[in-house]
Amino acid sequence: MAHSATTGKTLDLFKKLLRGHGFQQFSREQNTDDNTLMRFLAAKQFDLQAACRQFEYFQKWRREHQIRHFYEELDVDAYELTRQMYPQWIGRRDRDGRPVYVFPVRYFTRDKLVEYLKLVSAAPKPASHEVSPVPAFELHFHALYENLLQFVLPLTSELPRPDMSRPVSSSTHIVDISGVSLQQWWSIRQYLQLGSTLATAHYPETLGRVFVVGAPAFFRSIWELISRWFDPGTRAKISILSSSEAKSVLLRYIDASDLPQEYGGSLEWKWKDQPSLDPAARVLVDELYHKTDRGEVFHKGPVIFQDGCIRLLGSVKGKPRRNAFCRV
Repeated sequence: MAHSATTGKTLDLFKKLLRGHGFQQFSREQNTDDNTLMRFLAAKQFDLQAACRQFEYFQKWRREHQIRHFYEELDVDAYELTRQMYPQWIGRRDRDGRPVYVFPVRYFTRDKLVEYLKLVSAAPKPASHEVSPVPAFELHFHALYENLLQFVLPLTSELPRPDMSRPVSSSTHIVDISGVSLQQWWSIRQYLQLGSTLATAHYPETLGRVFVVGAPAFFRSIWELISRWFDPGTRAKISILSSSEAKSVLLRYIDASDLPQEYGGSLEWKWKDQPSLDPAARVLVDELYHKTDRGEVFHKGPVIFQDGCIRLLGSVKGKPRRNAFCRV
C-alpha cells in the first residue's frame, strides 16, 4: 500500500506499538496488514494510543469468538439467508473502484426481521459455535463483513481503477428508503443502530460513500436523531439525495453500466440477486459461476479471494465445502 512519508512513518510507529502489545505478524490472514492498520489509524485521527486500544479490542474479540472460523464453517444456506437481509454487493464498482452495495430498507420490516431471527437462530451452526455468548444474528452479521474483507475488497483491489497505488479499503452504498413509513423506522431502529455500532467498533473506515435515495417527507425531520448513530467522519460521507438529483448524482460517481436500472443505470440487477460481476472481475473469478439448466449461477456462501485463488468455504448439509481455484 502506498503511503506518504508522514503516514508511512506513523504506520511504522503503530506497528512498533502493536509489537509491544504482542502483535508480531502483519498479514491479511491475521487482519494485521497495512490496509487494516491504516483504517484503524484513520478512524482515530492517527492517535496511536486510541487506535491501538480499538485494534486490540477488535483482535481480542475476534479470537475469543473465532469469527474467521465461523465464516469458514457456517452453513451456506444460513449465510445466504443473512445476505438477503442486509446491504448486498451488486458485483460492480463505482468510478473510484469501490464495490457498490444496495440496501432497499423497505424490505427490512419488523415482521421479516423477527422471522429472520428465528430462522438464523435455528440454522445449523459450526460445532465450535453450538454454544456461544454472541447471538446467532450477530455472528452472521460479522460473517458478512468477513466476506467484505476476505473476498470483495481483495478482488476489487486487483481490478483496474484510477488509483492503483493502494488497495481498495471501503465501499459505496446506495440506501433506498422509498416506501418506508415512520412506523417501520421506529420498529427497526434498534437493529439498524446496533448494526451501525458493530460496524464502527469492528470495521472502521470501510464505508466510503453513502447515497440515501427515495427519502419520504418525514425523513429530514428524524435525520438529526438517526445521524447521532454515526461519528462525525461517517456523517460527512452520507449524502441525502432528492428525487430530482438522485440519478444525476449517482451517475456522477457510478457508470451507467454499473448502476441498477432502478436507480437510473442500465444494469439488470434487482434485490436478492447474486453479484453481477463485470468482465474484468469475471476474468479473475469466473469459477464462481457454475452452469445449470437455468443458466449460469453464482456460488452461494462464504468465499475468500487471495493471491489469485478463490476458496469456496462453508458447509453444505453438515459437510465442509472446500473447493479452490487458482490462476497462475
